[in-house]
Amino acid sequence: MKQVLVLVAHADDETLGAGGYLPLLLERGHGVSVVVVSNGTFSFRGEVQNNREDAIKACKVLGVPAPCFLDFDDQKFDTYAIADIANAVASLDLKPDMVITHVASDLNKDHRIISEVAKIIGRPREKPVSIIGCEIPNTSSWNAIPFHANYYVDISSTIDKKIEAFSQYRHELQEFPHPWSPEGLRYLARVRGMEYGCQYAEAFHVIRMFDNLAL
Repeated sequence: MKQVLVLVAHADDETLGAGGYLPLLLERGHGVSVVVVSNGTFSFRGEVQNNREDAIKACKVLGVPAPCFLDFDDQKFDTYAIADIANAVASLDLKPDMVITHVASDLNKDHRIISEVAKIIGRPREKPVSIIGCEIPNTSSWNAIPFHANYYVDISSTIDKKIEAFSQYRHELQEFPHPWSPEGLRYLARVRGMEYGCQYAEAFHVIRMFDNLAL
């Protein structure tokens, strides 16, 4: 059994980026831990949105354990020393074989910072650690840098579960044509499936992959 760490900036990123893959990892007998670096709340135009309970519900739908929140301020990761964030993750002593995280090309600065943190946490000091970056609809495509998909997962059997899980996020679920709508999530998975040769797929970018850790 391999241990997979899902290291993301915000509550909802785990579902948007890997909500189809995570149930498959569990089916294959791997352990999954979800770590959300932020405190799970977000201030938008003067209104505070709390996604912590919704994140717990979403992870329950996906079948993974409740997420661990590290309580750094949302959208303010650049005000912290990157070593402080990395040390907070390292203190959990999770020892992953694979890290699923963000890509360095995302529009959201918090995401870019966590991509760097993942490379620190995933240094192969004691064993090989694979790292793949997930695709977050909108922030991975709205930065004038195309998402470099080079690792695909067939989620034809779990696309409905992914959409159900994201639907737990009352403050984040949007109406089409927003990418965070049920239709938007399904359409993106359809496009990625067309690229892969299946009905629905999630796309990832390989940051580092060892041949015995393709899960």
